[in-house]
Amino acid sequence: MTPQEVKEYLIGYRYAVRQASAAQDHLTELRAMAEQITPNYTSCGSGNAQTSDKLGKAVALIVEAEAKLDAEIELLIATEREIKRVIEAVEEPYKTLLYERYINGKTWEQIAVNMNYSYRQTTRMHGAALLAVKHVLECPT
Repeated sequence: MTPQEVKEYLIGYRYAVRQASAAQDHLTELRAMAEQITPNYTSCGSGNAQTSDKLGKAVALIVEAEAKLDAEIELLIATEREIKRVIEAVEEPYKTLLYERYINGKTWEQIAVNMNYSYRQTTRMHGAALLAVKHVLECPT
């Protein structure tokens, strides 16, 4: 496993968060659109069928979006557990650095300030932390 593959593995959590957030946003948009469906009143009385079709389609889309959101949240929880388990197996200060970067999504500058290291020390330490994660992934105990 290369350092780049280890990074991609760790970035999986932030990706799962973005996917769940996008699914939530989509569901919110669908609900807002469904609330805007209004009946058409005509003298023939045929406008109600068209409105109920629109409303039925909107409800079907909402149910589908809710199922997608549930699946994304389940994936997010599983990904978070797995990545946190791997990070917990790494020694300090790598554990803190990895947690701040890949779980909390902080920048290298923020991490350096929080850990009282220089930016350069932090990025060098990141390389060593990735090797530690690689070791955990390849040799689980």
